[in-house]
Amino acid sequence: MIPRGLRQQGFVLALTLWILAIIAIVAGYFAERLARDMELARQAQQNVQALVGMADTRAEILFRLGTQPMSLYGLGHGPDDSVALDNRPYRGSGGSVVRLQDNRGLYNLNILMSEERLGRLLGVLGVPAESQAAMIDTLLDYEDEDDLRRLNGAEKKEYEALGLPPPRNDRLVTPYEARRVLGWGKVEPLWQNDRLASLVTTSTSVALNPNTAPWEVLASLPGVTSEVAHEIIARRRVQPLTSVDQIAALIGVPPQQLLLQIITLPSDSLRVTQSAPGVPWSMQYSVSLTPNADWGPWRIDYFYKTRLISTDEDLAKYPELPKASTLPLPTLPPFLSAQ
Repeated sequence: MIPRGLRQQGFVLALTLWILAIIAIVAGYFAERLARDMELARQAQQNVQALVGMADTRAEILFRLGTQPMSLYGLGHGPDDSVALDNRPYRGSGGSVVRLQDNRGLYNLNILMSEERLGRLLGVLGVPAESQAAMIDTLLDYEDEDDLRRLNGAEKKEYEALGLPPPRNDRLVTPYEARRVLGWGKVEPLWQNDRLASLVTTSTSVALNPNTAPWEVLASLPGVTSEVAHEIIARRRVQPLTSVDQIAALIGVPPQQLLLQIITLPSDSLRVTQSAPGVPWSMQYSVSLTPNADWGPWRIDYFYKTRLISTDEDLAKYPELPKASTLPLPTLPPFLSAQ
């Protein structure tokens, strides 16, 4: 039989061990929680720094828009100080990434140069030929001001029958609004990876700039195949295209066939896409130059969050934004400089 004193000592020892175990578990829990909270704080700090970098880069781009000219080379004076407007990536402040896309390089859904061109673009994006006429008619019905239905189109009555919001009978505000057009939202190839939205614009730009257009948009021109479109892109990387005649020669059509369809200079509006390490989305907005407006030299037409385009691994491959050129100060008249 175990003496009573030994039993009490054994009980105290067991109790002590239990208390120490509980303390160790609690300490481990709080240590783990502290480590997790510190990691969350670190990530939050990185996100704040990334957002600050995006804001700094946005301010830099907007400043350049108000002070730098548009040229054949992009936003700037020449090849060394210009930011290209063909959606190529640049490194901005704080490791952020910025892409500028001339809206004249995109297909304008609000200003249809020809239904044939829109049909060719839809074909490049994988829309069957038998569906293209109906999609074009529904888009035109969505935008026009009247309630007259085209042959393959749809007006308020057709939308209400399907329980859908009626057409606005006005211009599209953003490229994503095309998803509300009857028949467009269900065509999956158009919306995979935001493909259609990346190739079209709803700005007021007219014609097409071959120096800034993606190959899919170039392929909407008459006579342009995928191979010719990529050849145009390769040539403009060496030297910007300056005339309709150059494009006509590459395509093999008379210059008159491209009349009013080609302008080799950027428009007064562009799309800006920004992303940053650690931020799981990209910010995209459209900017129009308004040098004569009362409110300022530019206007943000719309903005929204989109899918992430650049990854952290891509960052090192991107060039930095070229340094903006500084214009010389104006020379003062002699009677002022002498004072």
